[in-house]
Parts: sequence; structure tokens; C-alpha cells
Amino acid sequence: MSLSKKVKVFRSVSEIGRESIDSISNDGFFTFEWFRTLETQQSFNIAPIYIGVFEDGNLEALAPCFIDLQDHFFIDGPKIMPFLKLFLTLGQKLGYCQEHVLLCYSPFCLRSKVLLKKDPDGKQLLYLLSKMMDNVCKEKRILFSSFLFVSEFDELLMKSLPNLGYQRNAGTSTFYLDVQWKSFEEYLKSLKNMNRHSIRREIRKCAQNGVTIKDNDFKTLSEKMAGLTGNLLSKYNPSSNNIFDPKFFSVLNQCAANKTKTFVAEKNGDIVGFSLSMRQGDVLDVFMCGFDYQVQSSTDFTYFNLCYYAPIQWSIEQGIKKLYYRRKSDRAKLYRGCKKERTFAFVKCHDPVLGFCFNKALNSSVYAQLKSRFLELSPTKET
Repeated sequence: MSLSKKVKVFRSVSEIGRESIDSISNDGFFTFEWFRTLETQQSFNIAPIYIGVFEDGNLEALAPCFIDLQDHFFIDGPKIMPFLKLFLTLGQKLGYCQEHVLLCYSPFCLRSKVLLKKDPDGKQLLYLLSKMMDNVCKEKRILFSSFLFVSEFDELLMKSLPNLGYQRNAGTSTFYLDVQWKSFEEYLKSLKNMNRHSIRREIRKCAQNGVTIKDNDFKTLSEKMAGLTGNLLSKYNPSSNNIFDPKFFSVLNQCAANKTKTFVAEKNGDIVGFSLSMRQGDVLDVFMCGFDYQVQSSTDFTYFNLCYYAPIQWSIEQGIKKLYYRRKSDRAKLYRGCKKERTFAFVKCHDPVLGFCFNKALNSSVYAQLKSRFLELSPTKET
């Protein structure tokens, strides 16, 4: 192992620098601009811990980690232990541990990854990053760390994390589209005949209903976008709070305008919907959308035009090679040419004694039966 490599911990990306991070990133959610947005906004709490490996002053690898103040681990992660959140909360009251988990991921992105320079010794760098994560957890009394959304295609993490003490658990599935066409028409021809005709009809119906799709600089649309996002959340999850308020969009524009792509739908001169994507290099992630349901009908197909057809056509024109889409709506995504990408959650307990028991339990047949039974009875089980 090279003695010239140094591992450092940072609490802000400004201490690392834009060029250092963006030069090794291929993902809009793993850029200086997105991390700076998260640090600058005040719409929700954030606690970043960036772990970097340097050689001769140059950044070789970066693991963006966040103390999970939003409890994404318990919302999106594996139900590895009944009452784990209650256990951590009690542990914090007793001074034994924090009630939050350390996540190696980027908030609001369903991917966990480490950033590496081209052709590095990935295993060595990951080992150094992991050891520093262990030290951080020990220092801050964090009992569990997790790589929450590891892609099935990330060979380094999939093979190496178990050797570093992480237990693999089934995760969620997202979707992606490999952009390999020279025109939108060529994209349509790659689809099944029935699908192709349906998409053309949806594009035509959108225009016939007076809806136009345009690219837009969202600099002056913070209030509107927050309201449209709130409409979407209210429709599908009435009990949720919209943390993407006008201030968040304003900060996103200030910090990451060069990493975003926005399409808006207009009808009778008013904006009735939008989609916002994050871009880095030749990768585009369709991040969020929002709509005014009072002026939309089920036959204008605004959603599909904003979130699929406009981004796909723009990506073809701009040389984008990959589009990321989120989970759910499997049929709609597969219908339009997307492929499924499985992710896995890797979890590690940082207390030696509890960790030994934890690992033994997770690998036992008795635990598997109890866990299955618990999930069947749990009212919070995802469907």
C-alpha cells in the first residue's frame, strides 16, 4: 500500500474544490454543485462527512457520506431488525450511540457509490475509505453505516464490501435508458410497433390539448416549482411534507444551474407542469416533476411528454449516453425502453460485540423466518 496516500475528512465540499470532485464524477448527484446546494439550502437539515484519499495532493477517491438526519435508511433501507430505530433512539438517550445511521450515498439519489480516478487501484482506495468510515463512526458513536443503494453493476462495491464487514441485503430497483440513437425517430423505431404508435399518439394529443413543452431556465420559477412539487406529493402521499420549498429551488439555481435541465409544460400561457434533471457529462438523471392537476386532463399526457419524450429527445441531441429514472411505475418505464437496475443495501454494525451477534442473526434461518413474519404483519410495509 502506497505510503504517499493520505485519507482526509471534510465537512464541506468547498474544502475539497469543484475541479477535484467534478473531474472524477460521472453523476449529477455526485458533483460539487449538488453537494454545495445541499450544504447551502436551509429547507432541511443536512450533515455531510466527505472522506477523500489523496496522493501528492491530488484527489484519488471520494466517499460522500451523510449522517442520516432524514431517516432515509429506515424509509428506503432494508428492514433488517424490528424496532431498530427505537433501539437507536434509546441508545442515544443512554449515551451509548447516535440515533442516526451514516450513509454513503448522495441524498435524494437512489445510488451509493465512491468516486474514483480512472484506472486506480479501486480495492486499495475503497479499503482506505472504509477504514476512515469506521473511525468516523467510532468517534461520533454511530452504531451502523450503510451503502444504501449499490448498483448490481458496481463490481467493486458488490465484491469488496462483504470483505469489509458489510452485510448484503436486497434493495430497491431503479431504471435506466441507454441512449444509442441518432434521432428521436430512430429511438421510436427501436420500440415495439404498438408502443411506438402509442407514444406518437401521446405526443400528438399533448399538442392538441394546447400543452406545449419547452426548455426553461428556472431562475424565476422557484415559487411555481415548489407549488407544483407539492401538488404531486399531496396526490400520492397526503401525509408527507414538501421539503422542496421555494428557497430550495432558489439555492439549487444559484449553486447548480449548470448541472440542471428543466422542461416546463405551458397551457394558455400558464406553467402547468415541469420536470427537472441533473446532468454530469453524458449522464442525465430525471430527478423530479410537478403538475397543476386542476388544469390537466388524463388525455393530454403531460407527464409522459415532460418526463420521457422531451428529456430523451434532448439527450439524443446533446450526446447524453445514459438516462436514470427512479423506481416504481415499472410498466411505464419498460414500455418506453428502460431497463431495470437492481440495487442492494450493505449494512455494517460498528460495535464489535453487537456486530458479531448482528451478523450471526442476519445469516440465521430463524432470523429469516422471524423477519418475514414481521414484515407480513407490519402496517408500514411497502406494496
